[in-house]
Amino acid sequence: MTNALSRRQFLQLTGAIAGMSVLAQACAPAVAPSTGADTSAPAQAGRQVELWAPHPLDDNIRITEFMADTFTPNHPDIEFKFTRVPSEWEQKFRTAAAGGQLPDIFAVDGINVPAYASRGLCAELDELVVPADVLDDYYPSARAEMQYRHKTYAVVLETNSQAMRLNMDLMNETGVAAPETWDDLIEVGKKLTIDQNGNSADSADFDANTITRWAMETWCCLGEGATWMITPWIWMNGGDIIDEGTRAVLIDQEPAVQAIQFLSDLVKVHQIWPRAGAVQAGPEGTWYGQLVVMSWTGAFDLANLTQTNPPNFAWDVAPFPRPANASQAISGVGGWLFSAWSGGRNLEETMAVMNFMTTPEWHRHTSTYGYAVTGRRSIAEERLQEVPQMQIFLDAMLTGRARPRSSQYPLITEALQQAFDASIFGDVPVEQALGEAAVAIADAVAQEEAE
Repeated sequence: MTNALSRRQFLQLTGAIAGMSVLAQACAPAVAPSTGADTSAPAQAGRQVELWAPHPLDDNIRITEFMADTFTPNHPDIEFKFTRVPSEWEQKFRTAAAGGQLPDIFAVDGINVPAYASRGLCAELDELVVPADVLDDYYPSARAEMQYRHKTYAVVLETNSQAMRLNMDLMNETGVAAPETWDDLIEVGKKLTIDQNGNSADSADFDANTITRWAMETWCCLGEGATWMITPWIWMNGGDIIDEGTRAVLIDQEPAVQAIQFLSDLVKVHQIWPRAGAVQAGPEGTWYGQLVVMSWTGAFDLANLTQTNPPNFAWDVAPFPRPANASQAISGVGGWLFSAWSGGRNLEETMAVMNFMTTPEWHRHTSTYGYAVTGRRSIAEERLQEVPQMQIFLDAMLTGRARPRSSQYPLITEALQQAFDASIFGDVPVEQALGEAAVAIADAVAQEEAE
């Protein structure tokens, strides 16, 4: 449900934005590029509010219909227009930003809010759009994605925490329960991983060269998805990427090294997690095809599990396993948001739309029809009776964390992706890979501080 950009697209887009001047001060009027729509009868000047996103919002949350039914009656002088920009999103956004012609509202991945806000693309939303009492109702981790340097620049469309989806038929058949600790994960994982002769990984006869079923996988093992999925293991072990207060780089310190070494051992020593590309999945995929038993995923997957594509076996979700000495699991949190262009010609009308996107009515609708977890806690909890498995994800929202808030995040994630891939799935020693990442991240932090 997230429609995430590819790693290449993400780095190209944010790298290009990083090299721009403060575009919000451009003098040119903010006229959106042509989308092929009929422009022979434009809306009254200053009254149309256009939103761009790469998501199929007219399909999943019926955004145009919903706004016409619920927003327009109270704002008859504002015309709302949604434009989907899917595969060409990167190029179109970059071109519009460079030319000072962004739409009034645009979708932004939460990790990009600092980069866009620091360069003047996003209007500040505190109080005018998001009053303090409303802001307090957002999950702290979701609120962190809305903000940069203690100011609010975006509102949440959808947010995601993480958990394990479980094939309960295979787990019950094996006689194991969901692992609660890292030690449990190894023990349970060895029982669930089997070779072509039916031997489990804890058996003396196990043949690691003929594995037909693995215990676990991540939802995504390369690109930004890997950073999102792997960073929580560092947090659970008491480590971090950057100290948010001092901005000291911590990725090469012992807690982080231990966490990544643990993940590397799951692949190379315990052999319960396949190397990237090792599983030849059919059209169903690895988890649906029952080639893996436990799969790390995000709350966005609930729509598939409960409605769109229910598996043909019993399933459940469980929290991430944690270190034995840790009091709780920690999830990553991330999602897509909406920002208002600070250089837009219709800021008053735009702010009215943005304010509506913080209301219970909006969050209740988007959660029900498109995205499982909404940013406002009071609304998210309303849906538990409909989707009880959501409880695991809502608990994870309370302990979850946003990825580093940095205007130079593209450089940071590039370093992390390379380090994780090389050390977990490749043959580079963990200390070496994280040490090289630390140098690159320190350079990124220095660039941020020089802004």
